[in-house]
This record gives sequence, C-alpha cells and structure tokens, in this order.
Amino acid sequence: MNGLGAASDIELLRAWRAGDAAAANALTQRHYTSVRRFFDLKVTHLAEDLTQQTFLAAVEGVERYRAEAGFRAYLFGIARLQLLRVLRKQGRHEHAMRFAGAETPGVATSLSVVAARREEHKVLLMALTQLPTDLQIVVELFYWEGMPTAEIGAVLETNPSTITSRLARAREQVHQLVLEMTRPGRLRESLMADLDGWQRSLGPLTANANANARR
Repeated sequence: MNGLGAASDIELLRAWRAGDAAAANALTQRHYTSVRRFFDLKVTHLAEDLTQQTFLAAVEGVERYRAEAGFRAYLFGIARLQLLRVLRKQGRHEHAMRFAGAETPGVATSLSVVAARREEHKVLLMALTQLPTDLQIVVELFYWEGMPTAEIGAVLETNPSTITSRLARAREQVHQLVLEMTRPGRLRESLMADLDGWQRSLGPLTANANANARR
C-alpha cells in the first residue's frame, strides 16, 4: 500500500486485515501511545498486553466499524471492552470499582505516575485512579485525547448528555479528592486555581511516558 502517511485509519486497518505489515506498523504508530496509556493507570501490569489485544481485535472486527462514530471511537470502544473483560475476570463490578493505590499496588508504578515531575501531576494522577471506571475513562478521553462528548458517548455506548453529566460528576469528585489528599498551602492552591488546566496538562506527560515504553 503506497502513501501510508496519507492513508486514513480505516484504510490502514483494512490493509492490515489484508496482510499489509507496513499498514499495520503505520496504524500502530499512530495510536499506540493513546491506547497504551488508556490502560496504564487502570491495569498497569496488563497495559502492554491489552494494547496489543485491542489492535488485534480491531483488525478482526473491522466489519463492525461504523464511519459515523469515527475510528477513535471504534478503537477506544474495543479498548474499553478489553478493560471491562479483565475487571470482570478479576471479580470487580465495573460501576463500583475504585482504583485506589492501596487496593491496586501496580498503580504506584504506572508509567504515568512514575514520569510525573510536578507534585500537582502526581496528586491528580492518584486522584484519577480513585474514580469509578467509567468516570475515569470520560476524564481521560476528554482531557487527554481531546474527544468531544459525542465521540466519548460512542465509546461508552451512551448519549452525549450522559457524558456531560459524568464529566460534571468526575470534576466534583476530583475536586473533593484533591482536598482530601492535600493540606492547605501552595500545592492545594495551585491545583484549585485551575484543576481543568492541570488535568489537560497531564495529556503530554502521559503521552511521553507511554511513547517511551515502546522504545
């Protein structure tokens, strides 16, 4: 397949399905970092395996791709199903599950947390691990991937208004968690002054950490 750089994601996926190794590499290069970090905070020890399984499942299920939802929604929808399958296998109810560091030791060594340089980032990352699964997914896709609510809704198989409500609930919970995890002073004041901005700034940090994991 010529002109891989100009090919769309779905063109690359179909070429991969037809046996084009170059297309497989090009598509993986485009989305590896985002998919890898999707799993990083949630199931750190399985993140690499689940990333590979997500791409393979995308190839095998290419007939189920729907253009109206978009390729990212298709790919992250598969990633979400891979994640929930693992959580169910571990006996955790997806809506009640909280990813507290005390319950999941691997979180403390996730690439994103280890790579964090600023105390603000470390606090926020640990707060995110304590959100219920679907709220954590909504926050990550909105702030780190820059997805609009309609696209996130396609990933979670729900409507945009529900995503908007979940974002509001996630913001409230992150706000409360930050208060619980910090003392009055510079760190808390810095975070509270712009929680949205700090969460967006985690995007490049987590991207770099997970891109480096592939080298």
